[in-house]
Amino acid sequence: MLKNISMPVVALALGHLVTDLQAGALPIVLPHLKELFALSYSQLAFIVLTQNITSSVIQPLFGYITDKKSLPGMLPFCAAMAGAGFAFVGWVPAYGLLMCTVVVIGVASATYHPQASKTTNFLSTDNNKAANMGLFSLGGNAGMAAGSLLMAFLLTLPGGLHNTMYFVLPGLLVFGLMMKYMPEYKRVNLEHNLMVQAAKKSGAVQKIPYAGLAFVLMFIFLRSTIHTGLSTYLPLFFINFRDAAPEFASMLVSFFLLGGVAGTYIGAVLSDKLGARRIILGSVLCSIPAIWLIANVTQPAAVLFAVALAGFSIIGSFATTTILAQTMLPNNVGMAAGLTIGFSVGMGGFGVTMLGFLADYYGLPFVMGLITVLPVLAAAVAFKIPIPAQLRK
Repeated sequence: MLKNISMPVVALALGHLVTDLQAGALPIVLPHLKELFALSYSQLAFIVLTQNITSSVIQPLFGYITDKKSLPGMLPFCAAMAGAGFAFVGWVPAYGLLMCTVVVIGVASATYHPQASKTTNFLSTDNNKAANMGLFSLGGNAGMAAGSLLMAFLLTLPGGLHNTMYFVLPGLLVFGLMMKYMPEYKRVNLEHNLMVQAAKKSGAVQKIPYAGLAFVLMFIFLRSTIHTGLSTYLPLFFINFRDAAPEFASMLVSFFLLGGVAGTYIGAVLSDKLGARRIILGSVLCSIPAIWLIANVTQPAAVLFAVALAGFSIIGSFATTTILAQTMLPNNVGMAAGLTIGFSVGMGGFGVTMLGFLADYYGLPFVMGLITVLPVLAAAVAFKIPIPAQLRK
């Protein structure tokens, strides 16, 4: 697989990594922001909701725009702006300014993802489409994991929250790398636009399978609620109800996200061999015992294993669902990326917000129990997803 992956795709994956560093770092700073600004669980959930709306829910809009007019030239600037925005999180003096900063980070991310995902698709052939999309998705999940590790480390240094300023550096580094491959990005986007225009003139535009797409998006919404809910509330649950040290709670998030890093690429590659349905359904079914273990085992090593397994299984279908939607919408690849990587994932932020309200009224242990049940509902939805012939095995 690796021999078919080109450096332009690697650069896009690294840009994805840098853009998503902030998403991984945010759960790590939430307990510190809660203490600094005396926030409730609902206010913390609103931070997550705002980040999800601005970075994910509005992505279909940018996907629609890039389907009309490709904007590969924006990619390096978006990655750099996301890092620069998070640099200010540790310096803002008030909750309102913090929310403004979250919006800036989110818009940069929303602009990057659809254009970068469709460019990855255009750079791929039928022989390496899953591997390339898996690598691109791996970049994002690796960024989330690296962001949590980096932020946990920076919080131990003198300066504490002020050390978010170092997040500006990765954005500047990847800016230069992506500019190097900009001619290739512009070329493949132009070629695809010409193909779409020719298809429209000949009347060969494929009809959109709305019902099937709706099931895909519902599945991603549930998967995102589970994933974001765990990454958001795991540190708070173990600190407040398991008497865990903040360092161990941060380690849990890192293990959870690192498990997702492995699951993202392995799931994408296996989808070529086993088919999309087996990966989508199998991954969510495997997450059920893993999440149950998180809430019930007590030995630190067992908890870390359960957290990593949960991260691996929950997010194992990430690249597969993106490829599935892009196959359903061959003439609207940017919109498909915006809907799967963005909108449905961002809508999971609404689910997390509801979990936050439930935590305020019924307690965090109740919410952890509820998250254990959600994969069952996601599995039921997965059964209803129609799989295109080219993605069946």
